[in-house]
Amino acid sequence: MLCWVALWLLTFPACAAAAAANCDRVLAVDRSVAARTLRAEDLAGLLDMGSLPDLTEDPLFTLSPDGSQIAVGVRRAVPDSNTYCSGIYIISKDGRANLVDSGPGAIFWKFDNLLGKADFPTGFPLVITPRWAPDGTTVAFLKLVGNKVQVWRTAVDGSGGGALTHGDQDIEDFRFTADGSAIVVKTLDRESSSLALGREALIGYHFDGRFSPVARNEPFAPGPLPVSYSVVILTGQVRSATSAEAELFSGLGAAPSVDRWQAGTREDSLGVGRVVARREDKEIVCPSPLCGGVIGKPELAGMNHVLYLRRGGWADSQTALYDWEVGTATPRKLYETDAALIDCIPAGESAICARETSLQPRHLVRIDLSTGRTDTVFDPNPGFAHLDLGAVRRLRWSNDQRVPCFGDLVFPVGYRKGKRYPLIVVQYTSRGFLRGGTGDEFPIQLFANQGYAVLSVQRPRSPIVAAGDVSQAMRDRANLENFRERRSILSAVETGVKQVIADGIADPERVGITGLSDGSTTVQFAMINSDLFSAASASGCCWEPSQAWILGPAGQSYYREIGWPDLTADRQDFWSPVSLARNASRVRAPLLIQAPDDEYLGALESLTGLREKGRAVDLYVFPHEHHVKLQPAHRLAVYQRNLDWFNFWVRGLKPESAPDHVEEFNRWSAMCRTMEASYQTFCHEAL
Repeated sequence: MLCWVALWLLTFPACAAAAAANCDRVLAVDRSVAARTLRAEDLAGLLDMGSLPDLTEDPLFTLSPDGSQIAVGVRRAVPDSNTYCSGIYIISKDGRANLVDSGPGAIFWKFDNLLGKADFPTGFPLVITPRWAPDGTTVAFLKLVGNKVQVWRTAVDGSGGGALTHGDQDIEDFRFTADGSAIVVKTLDRESSSLALGREALIGYHFDGRFSPVARNEPFAPGPLPVSYSVVILTGQVRSATSAEAELFSGLGAAPSVDRWQAGTREDSLGVGRVVARREDKEIVCPSPLCGGVIGKPELAGMNHVLYLRRGGWADSQTALYDWEVGTATPRKLYETDAALIDCIPAGESAICARETSLQPRHLVRIDLSTGRTDTVFDPNPGFAHLDLGAVRRLRWSNDQRVPCFGDLVFPVGYRKGKRYPLIVVQYTSRGFLRGGTGDEFPIQLFANQGYAVLSVQRPRSPIVAAGDVSQAMRDRANLENFRERRSILSAVETGVKQVIADGIADPERVGITGLSDGSTTVQFAMINSDLFSAASASGCCWEPSQAWILGPAGQSYYREIGWPDLTADRQDFWSPVSLARNASRVRAPLLIQAPDDEYLGALESLTGLREKGRAVDLYVFPHEHHVKLQPAHRLAVYQRNLDWFNFWVRGLKPESAPDHVEEFNRWSAMCRTMEASYQTFCHEAL
């Protein structure tokens, strides 16, 4: 029996008990991987730390008060049982890693207020930040206990683990008090809105901005939900938090003393986060442009220095570590790399950072700030390097709007110079480890192991450079005019592909394109406005006039504000460059859509139009899923079907001979037999 992950896991007690018993084993660092061909399971089952780099300022790891130990949260998906295991590692100075806590399930991040809707799901894992008690003897963290998120504490040797909170509300976040005698917890009042929606259900929901029909058939609670703070004394008593205690959750927190600065960020008038330092009521903002565009949370080093990360180099393809001395005009660049640095915390004359390279999943390193030397502190996936991996080359170019662009070319395993290979484009982030693109659905190294070259393209910055205090809606409206930004992105992709073709690596007749979210929109736009691509795969789809009702009143109101036409508007001129339904007869590339059940309605207008014109299109719907699919079994299935899809249409190969692939092969074969000669595919070779 398969078990739903996260909260669904808890519906099956037998599964939860079995997972709990095995999580120590599941979360063990595997050093015994032998050299062999990479499989889909190797990517789906990596031992992960943290989440998206830009999801939150909360660090994915923390240093003990004396700086001698590191605590980090880990998570591994188990596709066979469709479950997760989550845990905490403590790493000592000499690199010894001890798993001090483990358990079934994983916690996922939600929008607290998406266009007026609370708790809007995403599928992104929540960053679990271990927080040290001031005396350094214990560490606490958020953990799924039963069907609720609680604060859990364990000693650094793994003994004495137990819950510090026992309430009916999920804990959103927490902090230790300065003396370590209590924790301050943050909760959201979901009960009041749940009761109100329950009462409304008895008389019928009013259709308003709380609805998103594409996501579900009942309203969301209005966002943001009321926040409350309370203090849980470690001896068991609970009381309301003071305003000073609640301030611990602000971007800077409460200043610990009159002599010590605290580091943080403040948004300027353009919405750019800038480095600031605060002490009591005094705040100093770093005036340099190099103090803007900060990644993550700045950290205090010593008494008056602030370390922080920002991007730079060609098209912001590099990550740099900076040091700003409070009160000075210009920061000092300490370290710069093509690798992705996610968090950096000062540790004496060094910094501990989470790092990813194109070929290495996320790991912890120590960077000597004087020499730039890096040493691995904790690698949760040391065996990954033993697998067959395609070599990677960083490419840089400009698109037709002179916007700097970059991407990574992944060579097929066993590449021979002079031979042309089928190419798959993966979008739309190419910083760090090349796993599966945004949303992790297009397994780059699996493609490389199956004879494909892969071009991972980083989404370029907007071609619109707005000056002054301009709202995001105004920026979006400018980018939408004549689909200027969409054309810029497509040009970035096409220019990169043409470069790989010109270099004699890619076969110009065998090029596929993939994407999720914004990448899916690029797929849609490319199928109408480009003749480079012979097959396509998208997770979710598509922009059509029906979005006016699919997104709900609040969504439609925003899109109207930025320039999308109303449903009743006669705007063929607007829809001509982007609507698959209105361009169905022009579409030549077969399209696979693998959509979550809370988004698939958005694909039906395009799907219907393409089918009416006899185009090759297939749709799969994944239950209990969101924008990013979170169930491990689903991810593995998506990986495999994407490989099968491109093998069939681009290379003329049959899907693997699993029983559930027979129907799939027969359906695709029927599409292939009825295709017009103008289709640029090789599916007939598989028949």
